[in-house]
Amino acid sequence: MLVTAITTWEGTPAALGGVIAGSKAAAPIHESLGAKNPRLMRSFAGGNVDRVEYMIDFDSFEACGAFTDAMMSSEWFETMMKEVAAAYPAIKNCGTRFVYNEI
Repeated sequence: MLVTAITTWEGTPAALGGVIAGSKAAAPIHESLGAKNPRLMRSFAGGNVDRVEYMIDFDSFEACGAFTDAMMSSEWFETMMKEVAAAYPAIKNCGTRFVYNEI
């Protein structure tokens, strides 16, 4: 089963540049915690050009849960959340949703 976590970020062009750099740095950390296929998706048509979506995949709900537990207790996550809070309102975390493949 494919499970995907999608975190949406909204911000100014400069702040989104920081999200791009941060996502590049976060990808290997997330992979070391069990995530697969990290990517940052950005609209080029159809609206929401002030948003990006960071996505990571898992093979199961259990793998997603294990990743989440490990990430939430990591020093990296604590530091990142402080940096995000300091950057507000130029950048806003719009939340994370979790989806799974039905086909």
